[in-house]
Amino acid sequence: MSIIETFRNLERNGFVRLRADEEQESYFDVFGNPDSPEERQEIVDRLNLNGCWCVTSEFMGDDGRWHHADSIGMCTGYQNVLDPEENDYVCDLMASAVNALEMQMCI
Repeated sequence: MSIIETFRNLERNGFVRLRADEEQESYFDVFGNPDSPEERQEIVDRLNLNGCWCVTSEFMGDDGRWHHADSIGMCTGYQNVLDPEENDYVCDLMASAVNALEMQMCI
């Protein structure tokens, strides 16, 4: 079974989840300004169209609360930032949540 299938099965049962929160840091504070005004405008247009996101994977703890497994910020340029077919980071985030849940269950 693939990590996507494993994650989706656990997600349906309320054990893992992904969420996307609007990025709190400025894109340009992190990456700096591009060399040309045209290039900057292209980035601004992309940010306005798709946003800039921090994607987080979480697992349900024994205490009944969500716990952080992994995250990545500054995700931009995606129509659906949570789609593993579109955002290559999502599979790694899914694997982190599944692994964290498995570690909890083994203890």
